[in-house]
Amino acid sequence: MNRLENIIDINKRKGFPRVYRFNQFIRWFTLSFGTLAIVYSSWLIFTKVNADSSKFQQFVPFAIMFLALNSVFRNLFSLNSIRFQKDAIAFRYLLRKSVKIPWVDIFKIELNDSKRKMIRLLYINNGEEKNFEFTINFPDMLEIVNSIAEMNPNIKYDEFIEKVIITPQEKEQIQKKQVETSKQEQKTEEK
Repeated sequence: MNRLENIIDINKRKGFPRVYRFNQFIRWFTLSFGTLAIVYSSWLIFTKVNADSSKFQQFVPFAIMFLALNSVFRNLFSLNSIRFQKDAIAFRYLLRKSVKIPWVDIFKIELNDSKRKMIRLLYINNGEEKNFEFTINFPDMLEIVNSIAEMNPNIKYDEFIEKVIITPQEKEQIQKKQVETSKQEQKTEEK
């Protein structure tokens, strides 16, 4: 099966609940390494750097600390997992409050084409229109976007998402192709 065929009826095939996660090894390695860099640069600042140190020696520990803090905070406050449930989709973080959006509340999905490419879900919460954005570089994004579209067939798309979503016509074509391929394989086996 090719990649496109794997996306058709993904919610039926993979079931619920289903979780997509950022690679945990990379996440925890980055957090550990960043924390160690912060501790080491703090130790350098308080024990090795003094008024007689060169400007370079005074600057480097602060640069290391800044970069490590940036990395640690990005990993702690960025999206960690997306959980598909029968009634809703939940976005989970390590140190931020999770966001749970019922399928029936989502009315549009679009690409936020700013400096950082983001997928934006527009939904209604207590009669108020809200939006939720998550990064497009999350693992298995094609599966996630198609799963969202499959769970809410009345959802609207922008031009970009419309090109990414597998339409019902494309599903039919792929399924016909699969049937034809299986018939040809059966004929080949019979010979």
